[in-house]
Amino acid sequence: MKILLFLLLNLSFLVAKPVASVSIAPQEFFVKKIAGDSVEINTLLPQNSDEHTFEFKTSHLSKLEKSDLYFTMGLEFEKVFLDKFKRNFPNLSIVNTQKNIPFLEFEEEHEHHDHDHAKDIHTWLDPILVKTLATNIATALKEKYPQNAKMYENNLQNFHKELEDLNLQINEELKGVKNRKFIVYHPSWAYFAKRYRLEQIPVEIAGKEPKISDLKRIIKKARKENIKVIFVQPGFPENAAKVLAKECGAKIVMINHLAKDWDKELLKSVEALKKAL
Repeated sequence: MKILLFLLLNLSFLVAKPVASVSIAPQEFFVKKIAGDSVEINTLLPQNSDEHTFEFKTSHLSKLEKSDLYFTMGLEFEKVFLDKFKRNFPNLSIVNTQKNIPFLEFEEEHEHHDHDHAKDIHTWLDPILVKTLATNIATALKEKYPQNAKMYENNLQNFHKELEDLNLQINEELKGVKNRKFIVYHPSWAYFAKRYRLEQIPVEIAGKEPKISDLKRIIKKARKENIKVIFVQPGFPENAAKVLAKECGAKIVMINHLAKDWDKELLKSVEALKKAL
């Protein structure tokens, strides 16, 4: 019995999957679409966390240290730690998931802080841009695991088709919407809004709670534009959104731009927009 147990333990070690790390849950969805079950996916950012204020701790390093690949997304904690990862984990291949993406600038950063033109990283909320993200993921996987290259390429082509279909579906859902402006607490929907000819009005200003003057400005605009939906994300403060909702007669809708079920959450957001607008 001991010999059998020993053999089983060693066999499980031999067939252990390689590990690929990602920063956020939507990336996990994308990598899974391309890699299938060929890798174990380690997601660094816990659910309901703010991707901009998340504090990376040494306790998060164990799985990252065992990873072959780390797909980055331009987050603040990545910028702080990437050089350390490169020095301490020489076998870790760091992949820029957003390579070849044309970035937008944060609207509120541009208006209120002329010295800081921060790039908006929330590219994963545009299905067409996700095609580029997926291509970057597939390229890295094929280079690291060439024995699976054909499978990765087939999965990439299938995923591209799913994304094109999703884009057509969203366009169809929003086709009859007349009021194309919505309020969102965290300004993560600029790429989505640009793709579908919408306009997001952010509550959060440069990553901070809005001042009274900011709230008054948003209330005035919401009333003038007859905006009836305010999106909030899990883990973000809701006080400002509740004030706005009360003053404007708007409905608060919970959406998650970091959802693991990326496609379902995106369609849920579209349905909420369609009903409110």
